[in-house]
Amino acid sequence: MPFLDQKWITKIFFKVLSISPIESYKYPYIFEKTKSKFRKFLGNSSPAKLYDLVFVIHDAEGWILEGICREIATYFSGDYFFAYSLTDLPQAKAYFFAHYSFLPIALKQNPILWQSKLLVWYTHPKDIGRSSEELIYTLNQTTKIICTCSQFVELLNSQGVNRQKTTFILGGADPKIFKPHQRSNGSVGFCTAYYPRKSPDMIFNIIKSMAHRKFILLGRNWDQYERFEELVALQNLSYIEAVYSDYPKYYAQMDVFVSPAKLEGGPIPLIEAMMCNIVPVASKTGFAPDIINHEKNGLLFDIDSPYEIVCNLIDQAFNIQNCISETVESLSWENFSFQVQKLLD
Repeated sequence: MPFLDQKWITKIFFKVLSISPIESYKYPYIFEKTKSKFRKFLGNSSPAKLYDLVFVIHDAEGWILEGICREIATYFSGDYFFAYSLTDLPQAKAYFFAHYSFLPIALKQNPILWQSKLLVWYTHPKDIGRSSEELIYTLNQTTKIICTCSQFVELLNSQGVNRQKTTFILGGADPKIFKPHQRSNGSVGFCTAYYPRKSPDMIFNIIKSMAHRKFILLGRNWDQYERFEELVALQNLSYIEAVYSDYPKYYAQMDVFVSPAKLEGGPIPLIEAMMCNIVPVASKTGFAPDIINHEKNGLLFDIDSPYEIVCNLIDQAFNIQNCISETVESLSWENFSFQVQKLLD
């Protein structure tokens, strides 16, 4: 019948919206939400399979975000599915978006999402090619936005995200893999892939100016750094590209761990290092201020601090005698998974 023709319905729907006082970027979302309420009338039969939880991975395959999803799944007793596409998502009671940038695309292409619980992982602010108004609108359509740290909860709330929809859950590490060791004049460590936001120049300047300390840079892609040849030529540095399973071996050689990034969601290596009883020296971004009590279980510095200040903090860190691993005992992936699962109730 003509009144059930989807092309006809779409044409009329958008015509009506065009003369209403609604921002145009909302049109596709309102349309999909409306479609979700009339799926039976539009000829959409219920799928044979209904999952308890679908992890929306998209292009995060092999990325740490996929790994976090797998950690959640490890301790999830329900029926779950990993979706590597944003189109034709299987029907589920709930969806976990590995990155918030996937949400706007998926909401426009999957009317089934509007009838389910939506959990969205918010790592850190990033230009995702959409206006802030559109992003905030889509985030407000979710069940819960899970931030990596407290400061991003405040950021989203200040931008207009409903406070009742935001929370934060700190990342984790596996205490069976990252075990504490006794500190004894070991190396200063960094664990990061090369990215400009990871403050590569600060890392270079710290290592170069602290010839009295041994350094380990555990990561990858540092050959993309414009001063890479100078960096690896430093006599007090060991640059190591290792598989993840070998990371504990290198953490065991560290007494102090430095995280100097200008912008972080975590970083997860900070928790791994602290589990290994390494004293952290970290910039005030991501969850560093949430897990480090300054001068008690580590040291914090402002993200715009000169490297000389960080060098002084590194030397101070060697004088901290407190047990660091005890302060992050609760930050296991198992506990992380259970906290996420509580949001599904």
